[in-house]
Amino acid sequence: MITLSGFWSNMNSIQKKQFEQFLITVNFNNRFEILESIASYTVTGIETSSGRDDSLSIFFFEDTVYQDTDIAYGDERYGGVPDNTGTSVTFGIKDGESDTNYKITVKVTTTLGNIYEEDLILQIKNKGDGYFTKQPSERFLVLMDFTHTLNKNDIRYDDTIQNQTVTATKTSNGTDATGLVVYSSAIDDETKVRIIHKSGTDGEIYRITTKIVTVQGYQYQMDVLMSAGEK
Repeated sequence: MITLSGFWSNMNSIQKKQFEQFLITVNFNNRFEILESIASYTVTGIETSSGRDDSLSIFFFEDTVYQDTDIAYGDERYGGVPDNTGTSVTFGIKDGESDTNYKITVKVTTTLGNIYEEDLILQIKNKGDGYFTKQPSERFLVLMDFTHTLNKNDIRYDDTIQNQTVTATKTSNGTDATGLVVYSSAIDDETKVRIIHKSGTDGEIYRITTKIVTVQGYQYQMDVLMSAGEK
């Protein structure tokens, strides 16, 4: 069995694939004085090469109230902008153009009249997340592990996979090869996708794409290259 895990961000830049949509939290707590909190905020997203404001197309926002009223995961569910501590702004990112960078600026005005700003770079890039090799005749289990992604602090409640899809394409020509190299796929332990691979053409490299939609309605993707070849 092979286990592969995804990782998607650091504090100053965020990498996202077009399919993905999830929450981000920007925390200003270390800049605030005692009892200071956020009074208002703005979030903007500028496409860096053209200077175009794409805020309306790449962001989504959720309710400022959660717990008792939003626990049922209804429309405008869970989340907070700003959150319950009053020192951070939470918002969602979605879509975006492939191979494009956006400058995200989060600006807050506090109850003391102070103004603070945080800038992030959002990169839309369908990058690879791993690589493994197999002989064409081999059939074995590969786990796509989303556990770390689903347990990050930006998500308000424990999240699990609701549904998944796995596809495969030949890297040589981009044609679909799902039926040739994917025997089966299924959710494993609520946070992983188990894939059993089959066959494959000797000398061919395949891109295996796993997409999940979670119970909370967020979307994530992992892409792994699989090389089929006789040793």
